[in-house]
Amino acid sequence: MIKIRLIFLLIIAYSSLHGQEIVNDSTRTVERSLKIESGILISAKDGLPFWMKSNTSNRFNDKSANSQYHILFYQANYQLLDNIKIGGEIESIVNIRERVNGKFVQTNFYLESNFLRVRGGYEEEFFGLNDSTLSIGNLVYGNNARPIPKFSISTNGWQSSPFLKNNVSFQAYLAHGKFEQNRFQSGAFLHQKYFYIKIDLLKTRLSLIGGLNHNAQWGGGNSANESTQPTGLKNYLKIFTGSSGGSDALPTDQQNALGNHLGSYDLRGSYQFENFKVSHYWQFLWEDKSGLTPFNWRDGLMGASIEFKNSKSINKVVLEVVRTNNQNAQKVADDGTPIFEPDNFFNNGVYRTGWSYHNQVIGNPMFLILNEESSSSSRIKNSINAVNIGVSGEYRELAYQINYVDFKNKGTKSEIISPSLRLKAINVTLEYMISKKSSLGTRMSYQEANFQSQKNFGLQINYRGYINL
Repeated sequence: MIKIRLIFLLIIAYSSLHGQEIVNDSTRTVERSLKIESGILISAKDGLPFWMKSNTSNRFNDKSANSQYHILFYQANYQLLDNIKIGGEIESIVNIRERVNGKFVQTNFYLESNFLRVRGGYEEEFFGLNDSTLSIGNLVYGNNARPIPKFSISTNGWQSSPFLKNNVSFQAYLAHGKFEQNRFQSGAFLHQKYFYIKIDLLKTRLSLIGGLNHNAQWGGGNSANESTQPTGLKNYLKIFTGSSGGSDALPTDQQNALGNHLGSYDLRGSYQFENFKVSHYWQFLWEDKSGLTPFNWRDGLMGASIEFKNSKSINKVVLEVVRTNNQNAQKVADDGTPIFEPDNFFNNGVYRTGWSYHNQVIGNPMFLILNEESSSSSRIKNSINAVNIGVSGEYRELAYQINYVDFKNKGTKSEIISPSLRLKAINVTLEYMISKKSSLGTRMSYQEANFQSQKNFGLQINYRGYINL
């Protein structure tokens, strides 16, 4: 299989490099590009430090330590009509350690107009309103795990509203995907959607964004007890609206919402001064209907960033604080009796593999899976306190990025880990631009922890090249 993949990649690269020239007339254009990256990963321990393996869409993991790798990323699009474009992407990585291992990271196609975008396959996506470069990552749907196969339809970026076009715009997304078979609830479906509204004021200097992000696991079958969760259009509508299950659902889902729901409120405010821009953003988690009320906005991520307009030595500074240890645990029953019932983020009694894909947490890497074989309903350790600091800038042809994270993971509200899992990690990335289409880079990562690799140092050296075909 590896040989077949390698041959396939070589065919793509050869045909791209020796194909026809770009076709360009008044209405149709073919654009193709190839990105190449080759490098080495060196680690003092068997596994990689935190920053070298987190939020990489599974390009790198502990098995990548002390190895060399090669990445090919091919893109092509064709202007079908004035307002219609079709295209696709293929990204593969070959890792050479004791053996040669290859896999596809992204394979997708898309059809888009100025307003809509339809996409299918495996795609690395960036959700939420966090800072796009220095953030610790979206809490709910980040890039810690490999992309999930799905079909999506969305607006093509921000779109002006029918009213107040100069001040109000919106962004919407709807997707249907599928989880892997080899899990506690095999072959479950993924439902995703979000909707954001942006208001621009004071000649666009002030920008306010707010919206809701909703995810759900549904369907699938449990091979251990031969039970299945209902599917079909009727039940899809229940998932879409967060309604309770019918008589064909499990008793727990008849009392609560059908499936396993998880989401967040996302808010962001930005103000553009003359020489810098200040932004503040919030992501509040919710697990069930009780978490949707404003009085339960205690768990989530709060961040602030400053972007400097004319300064090159420091382009951006980011500070983020994460807290997820409240979980709306103290509730009141219908008869007024106090009860302890945490939201238990990313875990579920039916979907016990949790909010993960191929044994990697889909959301933020600070949420931990300590035992991949566990079938506990508290498999993902989700009670954390953390701070993330990031700085980026450049000096002539040299760009840099520095991140520091300090987090404490206490396990779950019902299964507390003592002493808490603690990790401090720093990451320094340097990239020297050889030309406009090639660069040399290095990453140095160090961590201190009381779990997994504990003290560890890692070094990554790479070359990147970009070719317009």
